[in-house]
Amino acid sequence: MSVQELFEEALKATQAWHASLPNARGFCPWPDQVDYQPRQAHALPAAKLIKDAPGRASRGSMPLLTALQAIAPIIEWRHTYTEDQVGKHFLDNFGWFELAGPTGHFVTHQTRITAAYWGPGLLYGRHQHAPEELYTVVSGGGMFHVDGEEDRWLGPGQTRYHASNQPHAMTMQKEPIVTLVFWRGEGLADPPRMSA
Repeated sequence: MSVQELFEEALKATQAWHASLPNARGFCPWPDQVDYQPRQAHALPAAKLIKDAPGRASRGSMPLLTALQAIAPIIEWRHTYTEDQVGKHFLDNFGWFELAGPTGHFVTHQTRITAAYWGPGLLYGRHQHAPEELYTVVSGGGMFHVDGEEDRWLGPGQTRYHASNQPHAMTMQKEPIVTLVFWRGEGLADPPRMSA
C-alpha cells in the first residue's frame, strides 16, 4: 500500500469516527473538500509510543486507532511547545499531527483535525486558542480541566468541548491517551498558547 493510500485509509477511519459520534457531527460537518498533500515525515518518540502503548481502546474506537498506528512512522509529528515551557520528559512522551486542515496531510480550510499522544503521568498545562475545539478520546484516558466547569475523566468514545479562548488543561494518570481533535472558527492554522 502506498503512503497516500495509507493516509486515505486513515482519513476514511476518521470520517467514520466522526459519523459515529453525535457530538462530533453536531460540532462540525465533515469537510466537503479535502485534498491530499504529501508532507515530509518527522519522527518523534510518540510515533513508537502510539504503536506500543496506546492505552485501552473500545470496540468502536479500535478501527481508528489501528489506522492511526499504521501511519505513525510516516507522519509529520509536531511539538507545539519548547522544553523550557513543558520540560524534556513531557516532550519525550508527547506528539501531535495535523491529519486535515490548513497545514495538514490533507488540506482543508473548513476545519482542523489533529491527533495526539500523551504518555502516562503527564500534565498538559492550561492553554487556550481562538478556534472552538472538540476533543474525542480514541484510547486511554485523562482528566480534563476546563475553567468554569467541573473536571471530567474521559475514556474512549467520550468528548469534551472547549469554547474560543477558554483555558483548559489535561492530566494523565496511569495510562496514556490518544485523542482526535476537531477545531472550527477563525485561526485554524494558529498554535495554542499557554494561559496566564
